Amino acid sequence: MSHKGSQPRSPRVCSAPMGESTEVPVNDQVFEETWRVRISTPGGGMLGAGILLGVDTVLTCAHVIPWDGGPEPAGEVLVELVGVADATPVRARVAEGAWVPEQEDSRGDVALLRLAEPQHARHAAPLHRMAPSPGRTVRMFGHPDIPGLRDGVYFWATIDGPCGPRGEWVQLSPRTPAETVRPGFSGAAVTDVETHRVLGMVVSRYDDRTTDAPTGQRLHLSYMIPIETIVRHLPRIEEHVGGRRGNDLPSVPRGAPLDQDFARWLARWLRAADGGGRRGIEAIVIKKGEAARAATLSRAVALADREVTADCPPPVPAPAPRPSDHPAPHPSGHPPPAPRPSDRPPDRPPERLRPRRPDRSPGPPRTLRPPLPVDETVPPVGSVDLALDVSGETVAQVAERVADRLGLHTGDGATAVGRFGEIRTVPLTVVAEGVDYAEDPMALVEFTDLLAARGARLLLVFRNPESQSLELALRMADPSKDEITARLDRVHDRIEHIARRERAAHDRAALVAPVRTVPQEATGLRLDLTTLRCDPERGSRRFLPKLAAFESAVESGLLRVEEAIGLAEAGVARRDELRGRLEAFYALLATRSLEEERATAPLYRVAHNLLYQAPCELTEAERAVERFAEAVRRHTHRPRGGDRQ
Repeated sequence: MSHKGSQPRSPRVCSAPMGESTEVPVNDQVFEETWRVRISTPGGGMLGAGILLGVDTVLTCAHVIPWDGGPEPAGEVLVELVGVADATPVRARVAEGAWVPEQEDSRGDVALLRLAEPQHARHAAPLHRMAPSPGRTVRMFGHPDIPGLRDGVYFWATIDGPCGPRGEWVQLSPRTPAETVRPGFSGAAVTDVETHRVLGMVVSRYDDRTTDAPTGQRLHLSYMIPIETIVRHLPRIEEHVGGRRGNDLPSVPRGAPLDQDFARWLARWLRAADGGGRRGIEAIVIKKGEAARAATLSRAVALADREVTADCPPPVPAPAPRPSDHPAPHPSGHPPPAPRPSDRPPDRPPERLRPRRPDRSPGPPRTLRPPLPVDETVPPVGSVDLALDVSGETVAQVAERVADRLGLHTGDGATAVGRFGEIRTVPLTVVAEGVDYAEDPMALVEFTDLLAARGARLLLVFRNPESQSLELALRMADPSKDEITARLDRVHDRIEHIARRERAAHDRAALVAPVRTVPQEATGLRLDLTTLRCDPERGSRRFLPKLAAFESAVESGLLRVEEAIGLAEAGVARRDELRGRLEAFYALLATRSLEEERATAPLYRVAHNLLYQAPCELTEAERAVERFAEAVRRHTHRPRGGDRQ
């Protein structure tokens, strides 16, 4: 559904009794967070948190509400506005048709409660559509069932990026491991610290409790469901949400013809971390009359959007590659950029934050199912932050839309354009269709170059292959020779760093036996770099995938060397520990007789020689230290010579 030309919603609009509406500025009541809700059983057992919407509705996670498996939970719970002084508990139950339990693939898990008594509209939450940009600082207020914390505690975190079931969740890194969300936080609002707007709702957590992970390296993660995903599951909350939708492209009719190769390329581009250009600009052409390509673009954006629903084929296993298989061609005729490997998911899936209630035994936690193979034409959910039809639009209007997705207060479009000159980062992926039909195409392309310089990734879609603005965009997307040279120089420095680390790894590995083989990466990488510098396509767009792949190979080589150093250091640390143990037991003989010291001396010398030779045979040295320690124990537990009976 297109919203082109519509006015943006106010920062906060809450329904009031008798059909009235109350607007509350974001920097007024909102900062007090009067919409914070604690949910408990009628008997006082802690269940979780929630968010007040309007006057009589509370948003929370479905798993917070006790459920016997029927169509919807039938029992009542108690709701308390903990952010409002002297507020009394109010009875509530699940609103009809507003129950979306956790689905088979772990999506959903949202619900609305209807209050028995309406509250004042000024206490309602400022829900807002806003891109969950990495690096944003957020805070949550939950109610752990712990003495002293039942009234609530704030946790702080930083947004990492989309994850979870089909990308519906957003990962949060706690400020400290102790601030990982826990039972009592499910349903809590995730509030942007800068704008005081509610961006999402706490749903789950992950704690790395594996015994083989060092304590300081264990993962502690929290997860939220963004507001737009909640709107997708519960459309009725849209009246309480500010901000314009992130997708303005037309919907795709069911059964519309699709360009499969183009669909695969779009999905791959949206998955990639690098748009393939000098910055994050990619320019393509969809001429008038190319209905299949236009529909394919709209479908990809709809599938990537969190809120707009789209026809999506069920996941099917990817076909086994054949020697004749080739990647989908780039729309401009050039090869696509090399995708960045995805991060490895945790070995143990996230867990829902179900409290352990005394009135019922906790069931097994519901966890994420193993991911199914994904259709290669389907992009990840959340991989498009903003999609616009910019035909007839001014630069100011486009800037205002981008600013709205970032949660910036600009006042008007002209101010928005100026603000982007001051902003250091714009972590958005933007699709702009009809660029050459904008009011001033050349100025718009120059504005997108400003966004790309601040980290944005932009897919610019043109309709006329002969337009001057397309030519300008292609020049911006192509890397300059100086920039490629700088990247090659950085890769060279990285390879020399690998060479130094290899020498360090070799020196450390030689100290402990069995001596581990140290990867020899630097020599081969130097030869590959020389070949890359002489590549005849250097300076063209076709060279970028090669350079990106080589940069990735260099980083992988460094990781292998660092792993070898870590293993060698672990062996050296064990050797040093045995040395300390040997000397500690030797010190126990200081108060004993010379005869006892001489009796254990041969065992001490054997252990000492093993520990101070290179390479040190750790297994033999450990046995020798233990033999000496056992001998010392026997002597030190005997009575001294003058005390014998």
